[in-house]
Amino acid sequence: MSQQEYKWNELLWKPIVRPPRHCYNLKDLGNEIFKVKDTITKRTDFEIHNNRNQKLQCSLFEPVRMQDKPHPCMIYLHGNSSSRIESFTIIEYLIPANISVCGIDLSGSGLSEGEYISLGYHESKDVICLYDYLRENKGYLTSIGIWGRSMGSVTAILAAHYNYEFKVLVCDSPFSNLTLLCQELAKANYKIPNCCFNCFWCYVKSKIHQEVKFNIDELNIVQIIQVLPQDVQILFLSAQQDDLIRESHPKLLMKLFRGHNKELFSFEGTHNSRRPVKILEESVQFVCKAFGQRAWTEIQIQNTTKYSQTQLSKQYPLLRGDRKSVQPYIEKGDYQ
Repeated sequence: MSQQEYKWNELLWKPIVRPPRHCYNLKDLGNEIFKVKDTITKRTDFEIHNNRNQKLQCSLFEPVRMQDKPHPCMIYLHGNSSSRIESFTIIEYLIPANISVCGIDLSGSGLSEGEYISLGYHESKDVICLYDYLRENKGYLTSIGIWGRSMGSVTAILAAHYNYEFKVLVCDSPFSNLTLLCQELAKANYKIPNCCFNCFWCYVKSKIHQEVKFNIDELNIVQIIQVLPQDVQILFLSAQQDDLIRESHPKLLMKLFRGHNKELFSFEGTHNSRRPVKILEESVQFVCKAFGQRAWTEIQIQNTTKYSQTQLSKQYPLLRGDRKSVQPYIEKGDYQ
């Protein structure tokens, strides 16, 4: 294969699994103790290993007043070109409600190890490992839910499929089927007809399976959403001007999910635009109602499933957090 041919082959598959990586420094996360509105908040950074023995970087944000007291937690899952810094988009809304937030650089993203991303396939196992860590080390956390955006929302659905302890999900802009999404983007952005798409897509799937070790056909969320337990509660978020993941995707998933407690909030915006304050406030209301009052009084684990390493093995522009309302907290003694 000539160098030119190799370059074109790389352009066919690599942007899907190796989008621009968000590179940042730990100091970009801000102070370890800071204020979210009037709530003193503590950030604890820690490291876990996933089922592929890759190091993953995580941060747990907790209201100081709730430390060691029963309260729920939302794991935040970022998009494909992002990192745990994106979790600041919800911290300012969840922390004042006495809900901790755990951000993670999923494998292949941010400061975590991994060469490629997999649009939710491997990342869902990362979330299971993070869940196990929180259960083992933060015993006062009651219910644990997931809030994901784009790739992160698909990861949330897959994680809930693997671990039935995830009962509360917020899915912002999930795709329904990866092949369909790529077909839509190829037609809209490059005017590639379906017949031509099918030809090169076979090569793309084969190459990704070879390099990244997952089958794109398994990212058919339409099938997964239909077999989720009906007691899972899901809020779908959809931007009306999203030209990356069209509204038809979350609407279809909303329709096919068989659970009784589900909602879809549609709003003005694009895939990466800042979410309206009203939408985020109503989303937090949904989360609080879904957790229930008991989430702040007692542990609610029934049959926690511990996934072994062997079991798990079988199995565009960056939206960043708005930290204007996240103020550093300084003890009075620091002035003296």
